[in-house]
Amino acid sequence: MTIERVAPKTFDALRQVIRDRFQDLSPHLQRIARASLEEPNTFALSTTSKIAESLDVQPSTLIRFSKEFGYSGFTDLQNIFRQRLIEGEPTTREKVLSETLAGTQEVEDVLGNVVEANIAALTKLRKNPNTGDISKVVGMMREASHIYVAGLRRSRPVADYLVYGLLRTEKPSSLLDFAGGMAGPQISTISSADVLVAIAFPPYSTPVINAVMDANVSGKKIVAITDAPDSPLAKNALVTLYVDADTKAPMQPVSGPMGLIQALLVLVGQP
Repeated sequence: MTIERVAPKTFDALRQVIRDRFQDLSPHLQRIARASLEEPNTFALSTTSKIAESLDVQPSTLIRFSKEFGYSGFTDLQNIFRQRLIEGEPTTREKVLSETLAGTQEVEDVLGNVVEANIAALTKLRKNPNTGDISKVVGMMREASHIYVAGLRRSRPVADYLVYGLLRTEKPSSLLDFAGGMAGPQISTISSADVLVAIAFPPYSTPVINAVMDANVSGKKIVAITDAPDSPLAKNALVTLYVDADTKAPMQPVSGPMGLIQALLVLVGQP
């Protein structure tokens, strides 16, 4: 019996359906799904052939992906991404640029707004501490022979600080080497006594998502630090710690994740 799927009429609705059904998709369709959420502007503006080439799939696979979500073809799905560009909010870059050109904010105002955004992030962390899961993660990190850490973009300084703090407590740890192309080989060396801590927030970095999926498939122990249960990291982790990433600030604060990391380091380092 064929299930007739109703095509989502907005990008937000499509994004939610993709996240809900991601685990049921084939590997090729998962690759397209990740790219569509990571680079929606590309899906809106590029041709079918160029998108297919960039993802190393056949154009027919893009059509199959579209029909999987109820669309008649890729052009029908692409209209949803184009609609997002027309109706959506300005990008962060546009917001920052417009505020700069407007010249309405003094240095004191900008500094005050940034401080308030960081305070708000820490306040949300304090109100939703996930103490039970934090205790589980601390136990896993204490018992681990080696702790591998993955984080890129906004999460990179958070990942760097975690490794720095772990080394200060004389806990063997290292960053996954995405820049050098050695993250894959590193994952293959993770033993049952080790732990991978992956950190990512929207827009989720594809290399980190892939690293977590590869580690999960091979049975590695994974701790995720991310924003929500529908995060691609959370779906593949043994334990997940959530940090609210919802903020109206042009530059997303890292104080929430940093506060969580500092708490973990203090707890791991306790005698």
